[in-house]
This record gives sequence, C-alpha cells and structure tokens, in this order.
Amino acid sequence: MAIRNERVTMQDVARDANVSIATVSRVINKNYNVNEKTRDRVLKSMEKLSFLPNSIARSLKINSTSTIGFVVSDISNTYHISIARAVEDVIEKHNLNMTVCSTGNDKERELTYLKLLMSQNIAGLILNTTGKNNDFILEMNKYIPIILLNRRIDSPGFVGDLVGTDNLDSSYKLTEQLLKMGHRRILVVHGSLELSNGLERYNGYVQAMKDYGIDVGEDYPYQFNSGFTLEGGYQAVEYMRRLPQKPTAVFTQNNMSTIGVLRACKEYNINAPEDISMVAYDTIDNLNLMTTRPTVASYNTHSMGYNAGMAILERIKDPRIPNREFIEQSEIITGNAVGILMK
Repeated sequence: MAIRNERVTMQDVARDANVSIATVSRVINKNYNVNEKTRDRVLKSMEKLSFLPNSIARSLKINSTSTIGFVVSDISNTYHISIARAVEDVIEKHNLNMTVCSTGNDKERELTYLKLLMSQNIAGLILNTTGKNNDFILEMNKYIPIILLNRRIDSPGFVGDLVGTDNLDSSYKLTEQLLKMGHRRILVVHGSLELSNGLERYNGYVQAMKDYGIDVGEDYPYQFNSGFTLEGGYQAVEYMRRLPQKPTAVFTQNNMSTIGVLRACKEYNINAPEDISMVAYDTIDNLNLMTTRPTVASYNTHSMGYNAGMAILERIKDPRIPNREFIEQSEIITGNAVGILMK
C-alpha cells in the first residue's frame, strides 16, 4: 500500500471494505447489528489503512498522559538498556515516566505494543522500529511525537528525529583495518538489509571491499545474515566452517551477533587471531576482561540516550520543529583479535 500523508477517513475505510459509512460507524461504536463477516472486513480495512477514529485522535492530541513509550527490538541487549537508562535520567526531571517494550523484531508484536501505547495516550514515543509497520507509525505520528532510534523511516510523511550512529563510516573503517592487514576473505555477519542501519553497515563493508578491488555481489560466499541476534552469530560460525575456502577474518555488525560468534568459536576451538581475525560493530560489556577482544567501533550510549530524551521533550513542547538527526561518532578500540595475514 502506498504511504498516505493525509488523514485517513471513514470514507476511505468504507471504500476499501466496500461497505457504507454508516456500517463503518457501527463497527467503530461496537454496534452488534453488523454481521461478523462484514465486521471483520471493516476491521481489516481499518488496520490496513492505519485508521484512527476521531475519538482516539482527539484523545491523543488533548489528553496525553505523562508517559513516554520506549519500544526496541531487544531490551535484553545491554546497548538498549544503557540508552533507556539515560533517557529515563532526562525525562524523570520533567515528571515523565517510561513504558519499555521489546518487540523481538516481530511485526505483530510491535503493532500490538504500539496500539497498547496509543490506548494509554502516551505523550511521546522513542522507537527502534522493525520496519514492518511504517504505515501505522506514520498515522500515529500525526498525533504523537516520535524519535527514531538507529532505524530510519524513509518517508517524507514522517515528522520527528533520528538518534543513531555513523553506520557507513565506522563499518568502512573496520573493514579497511582488516584489508590493510592483508585480509581479503572477510566474512561479514550483517543484519537485515531491509533496516536502514543494517543496510548502511553492510554498504560500508561493501564499499571498503570495492575500494580494494573485491566485488561483493549476491553470490559472494563470505556474507551471512545473522538478523542481529546471538543465535545468528553462532550460526554464522557454523556456516563459515562449511565453506570450502575458509575466511581469514570475520566482521560482526552488532554486539549480539559478536557474542554469538565468540561463543561458537570457543565451542569449536577456533582461536583469534591464530585461526581468524575479528572486528565488530558496537562494543561488548566488560570487553577489557575478555580473553578474546575484537577490535570494535564503540559508541557513547549514554550520550545517545540523553539526545533521545532531550529530543522527545522538545518535540512534546513544539511538534513543529524541523526533522533533525543526532549521529554519534565512534571510537575505534583496538583489541587483540586481529592479526597480520602472512602472504
């Protein structure tokens, strides 16, 4: 469905469901004089078009509570925990509370949480989107200030801010470090390329490889989609072990997949840098205490949380602020898991 910038009306729902406006009104008002099949058809059209009845819209605009929604893909990830704590430090000084939801990158789970938060008349939303409910989020955005965390919504209809990291540049630098050390068979363990941060990090890797004369196409064997998960990182090592010609280095593109790779390497007795070199996007808690320490692009998550907290406060006060981006620059921390490849 094409993204709509205008307010969706009952007429739109009636047209899509092929019923009268009166029927749509009866469904909204829970009038039971509508047969079940027709009711289901209207409800599906309302969800498809991200329709908000006027009563809900007015409530969102006028009767918002003192709660901020914080919706992320994985709240068990210490990266998100650190950001959430910093946001809380900012908003509590303004007598605001925070409701935290973890979607697991699941479309239906995210949609359920978004609807729940809407029903609670939240004052604002900080969102690490799955990228699968953009139409609904854009409709919600007409009434609720939204700050995007790491992942963009690529639509001219979105009004809000982005708090993120320099995905392309840091990914390029980490890949180039391996290339300068002589590595050419570099396995990239990336996330979903449908997400802006996944695509930008992957493109940074691809560009660095291209600049050193290596073409990364669809058939290039040294790439694995981990979904930015611990399990995906573990599976990447299993995939690596099956390759006829093994990679000499691995680049994991988020902290959870890095932990998965490290766990699998330990179980399979793969040592770094003796057997493979490692670099990683995002740092890992207590990295300095670990035996194997990949070189990482580290970010100040407290600063990111502070920016997100301040941005949502400013947007609640004035929703007309032009769209902004708060991009955190990385610090490359050298570990002990990268070795020079002898020719």
